[in-house]
Amino acid sequence: MKKIFFLTMVLFVAAFFSQTAKAQTEAQRIELCTKAAGDCSFLFSYPVQLAAAATGQRQTPFRQGVAMKKGNLYRFTICTDEESAGEAILELFDEAKKMGSSFVDGKSFQSFNFECTKTAYYVIFISFRDGKEGSAIGILSHVKSL
Repeated sequence: MKKIFFLTMVLFVAAFFSQTAKAQTEAQRIELCTKAAGDCSFLFSYPVQLAAAATGQRQTPFRQGVAMKKGNLYRFTICTDEESAGEAILELFDEAKKMGSSFVDGKSFQSFNFECTKTAYYVIFISFRDGKEGSAIGILSHVKSL
């Protein structure tokens, strides 16, 4: 009976610490990406992990809506994890119109600013170049009020 109790406790403690270690890793990734955003105020983080697209198919992107207020300058930052096969791309849309992207004219950028000219609900898409699998963190920050 003591052996079963001891074994149960060991498994419980191991499971508890493995969850904690993973959460700390994600928190550290968010902190690093927030630092990469520069001198601005952190608002939201978007951890993303996507599978590779099947041959001949498009990758289903991560999609998240966000409300933004007119008269503010926001910064979007994307940080691709080192072990990812693909490079993350963050795009911002207002209805069907693209308002900003971390991938422009064949060049990747870690951040882009968005000057909000109308209070509205916008949609953030995160995907990976060429439909490769990957994991990344997207960060939304407030730079300043205009």
